[in-house]
Amino acid sequence: MWKEKAVGLLKEKGYKLTPQRLKLIEVLEEMGSDHPSMSSLLDRVREDFPTVSFSTLYSNLLTLKELGLVELFSIEGETRVEINTKPHINLISGERIVDVDDPEIIEALKKRLGREVKLVNVVVDG
Repeated sequence: MWKEKAVGLLKEKGYKLTPQRLKLIEVLEEMGSDHPSMSSLLDRVREDFPTVSFSTLYSNLLTLKELGLVELFSIEGETRVEINTKPHINLISGERIVDVDDPEIIEALKKRLGREVKLVNVVVDG
């Protein structure tokens, strides 16, 4: 479902659907709920397109971000990709990241901070 939305929006906005871009979208559809790192995405895309550069991948992710299809966030210096663009909370414990939808917490944070809240990252230790 996300893949169809992404392809449709890219077409609508006049972006070329290059084989590399389509592969990235396919990989994001497969791995998206795992909040993949840039390096893991690059490894997967390079399985079919070995010459794809980091800058090409990053440029494509920025395009997807501008279109509202992904969010990018950093954990311990590593950029992660989020395809769930609805306001939510990421619970982070080691390498595991779990999405939590809790509109009450999001609303409370919006009121407290006085601005929109898209993504909240909570690191859980213990």
